[in-house]
Amino acid sequence: MKANRIICIYGIAIIMVMTFGFLVSSSLAQSDEYVVVANKEMKAGAISQAALKGIYLREMRTWGAGGGDIIVVDLANSTSFYQNLFGKSYVQMQAYWLNMRIKYSVDLPISKKDPESAKQFISENKGSIGFLKNGDVDDRVKILKVTN
Repeated sequence: MKANRIICIYGIAIIMVMTFGFLVSSSLAQSDEYVVVANKEMKAGAISQAALKGIYLREMRTWGAGGGDIIVVDLANSTSFYQNLFGKSYVQMQAYWLNMRIKYSVDLPISKKDPESAKQFISENKGSIGFLKNGDVDDRVKILKVTN
């Protein structure tokens, strides 16, 4: 009987921790909403989620026939963007990119410390793509709608 009570209390504690964790992560996701941005010369107004994943996984490196090289811009320590897209932390993505660099000589994403330097770089480099928090976007970059 005592063992059943302990198991029941333990189960309730797990459910409470999981619920609290879900509520915290949901509120973080809402406050950290990111948008995908590109150089204003980009013709497309949307990008598929599959293409975006391919770009950030460095599997897709050109914009297609005559479109030029893709320059991936990374906003340092933006774990929630990578968590939402890949289910990985920023550190896990860095490890992935390093592995791709060693194995396939793939260029690493250009890492920027803050939204201002990311916007400046994207606006000055044709073919560049990155992400910013919704409130950090200005008219120097183009927002791309992410589609399924």
